[in-house]
Order: sequence, then structure tokens, then C-alpha cells
Amino acid sequence: MPNRPPDFEAEVRFLTREEGGRTGEWRPPRQGYRCDIHWDDDASDLLWMIWPMFLDEHGQELPKGAEVPQVSRAHFYIINAELRDTVHQAWLRIGAGFHLCEGARRVAAGRVTTIFTHATA
Repeated sequence: MPNRPPDFEAEVRFLTREEGGRTGEWRPPRQGYRCDIHWDDDASDLLWMIWPMFLDEHGQELPKGAEVPQVSRAHFYIINAELRDTVHQAWLRIGAGFHLCEGARRVAAGRVTTIFTHATA
């Protein structure tokens, strides 16, 4: 986990296999899961590294290795500070939609619910 506050919080729903989500026998990801993000409003096909930390029902980050519910909330950490300022700020706003990707496969849909103040500074 990064040694700093998260950049934003979002609601996340992992897609089922029937919806085109994770392949094989559907298994929930576990805390520590790494994926890429694609902003829905971005017309390009670019993916960006992101670090999600999924939350329990009390808003606390799940322990490492814990199963992630199919529908959950998560803190998101933008890995590269320069890209946070030059790329992500163009898309990062309350209500912004995004997809989490494993390679080219979209495996989860999300919506930004909170932006932490340091992310816009």
C-alpha cells in the first residue's frame, strides 16, 4: 500500500463472466489486486496503472489477501504523481465512470464518489 493518502474513492462492481468479466471460473480478486484503469470519457484505448485498496462495510481498507466483494467501495492510489497531474486530472471528478482492466479485458465498472483534496492540489 502506498505510504500516502488515497487520491479518490469509488464504487466498484466486478463484471460476471457472462458480462465479459474475468475468465474461467469466477473467483473474487483479493486485497492486493493490481489492475489498470480506463476512464469512460477518454476516447483513447490507453490504460493506466492504478492501485485499488478495497474497503469493508465500515470504510476501512480490507486486510491484505482478503476476498473482495463483487460490489464494493475502494480507495484508489494513482501510481505516478506526474501522470496524476498531467493525465488523470482531465478525467477525475465526482461521478466520473471508469473500467478496471486486466490486460485488454474490462473486468469491473466504477464510479468516483469522493476526491481527496490533495489529489486536486
